[in-house]
Amino acid sequence: MKTNFHTHNYRCGHAVGNVEDYVKVAINEGYSELGISDHAPVPSHYEDRMKMEELGEYLTEIEEAQKKYGDKIKIYKSLEIEYFPEWQEYYDELKKKLDYIILGLHAFRIEGESKIYNAWNIKEEKHVLVYGKYMVKAIESGNFDYIAHPDLYMVNYRNWTENCIEAAHMICKAAEKYDVPLEVNANGIRKTLARHPEWDRYMYPYKEFWEIASKYNIRTIIGSDTHDFMEMEDEPMEMARTFAKELGLNVIESIF
Repeated sequence: MKTNFHTHNYRCGHAVGNVEDYVKVAINEGYSELGISDHAPVPSHYEDRMKMEELGEYLTEIEEAQKKYGDKIKIYKSLEIEYFPEWQEYYDELKKKLDYIILGLHAFRIEGESKIYNAWNIKEEKHVLVYGKYMVKAIESGNFDYIAHPDLYMVNYRNWTENCIEAAHMICKAAEKYDVPLEVNANGIRKTLARHPEWDRYMYPYKEFWEIASKYNIRTIIGSDTHDFMEMEDEPMEMARTFAKELGLNVIESIF
């Protein structure tokens, strides 16, 4: 089986292609299942997301693709979204409309604070642990069917310290306990090749994190996280599969 459950489109404002563009590529590449999972419209905090008024047409477009191409490929409705406890009613509404929900934790809070921190810019060691604890709370909430790039906290920290190790164990223990798959994200490889071709490691997946994950009874899924339909099945996707295989990760082909 060839599958992908992490797929964006033009509505988020930083991707290209509509739903049908991605479906056609998936069919041509011999995919058996495809999940369309653009960044969810959210109540606050973000501008680079689809607008609330676009959600209906987004879901309709996926449903139209399901009818048109359903004899060739199984297509699922999804969204990638942040975690904020105050959005619980919104998560409950989305669950009624979607086949699955991806947690993409790009932001986090320190307990007792209202300030939102950017996971892309973690520079302080204490924030590594805060991110790990926040991820655990998100997993424990039961709102999410799988976790995108759980090692995102290493993008700018780049120093594998005791706190990084502890955060990895916290996340992996929660994923194992609640049986939520963790994603090896191919887009981190794409970004590394484009932005930092001289680096000796990927922005993510971060090898040391996944070495720890390999010791747990965790399901792992390969996610293209594609923002361009022409890149959905590309060399970084194959590199992600090889990365997971070399570490002996328990890779699943479908979340269903």
